[in-house]
Amino acid sequence: MIHTPGHTPGHLALWQPDEGLLAVGDALSDYDVGWVNVALDGPGAAATALASLQRLAYLAPRVVLPAHGPIPADPAAAFTHALRRAGRLVDDPDSAVWYGIRRILAYSLMIRNGIDTDGIEPYLHARAWLTDAARLLRTDPETLSGELIATMVAAVR
Repeated sequence: MIHTPGHTPGHLALWQPDEGLLAVGDALSDYDVGWVNVALDGPGAAATALASLQRLAYLAPRVVLPAHGPIPADPAAAFTHALRRAGRLVDDPDSAVWYGIRRILAYSLMIRNGIDTDGIEPYLHARAWLTDAARLLRTDPETLSGELIATMVAAVR
């Protein structure tokens, strides 16, 4: 077991060196860093996640087993992409917050099979994560919810 904080403070990865198998859990998702909650875990969470990914990449696994999504065909490339993303989250904390809230909303929409147009604003305004994100982004939840919706709509067009 390898302690790999970042996605959560207690996150673990499992390493089987003889076979080169690395179960990364939520530390890596396909070719991206797993979600890092800077609102909950603090601004240092992105740097912690980056350090964990660096330790995992150093192992040079033959096979990477993420908790979600496909098994990366090229583990080295998966780590390269994830390390680049994690580095951007460290360098630009606001982008880390935006990255997180877009992912939360995307998963919320998938879980609920969508949210109707009239219900999205009330849904967002009732979420503690939106309030936390607004505080971190130095804005109010109403402004942020409008910007988040616009960003998500623009991404699918």
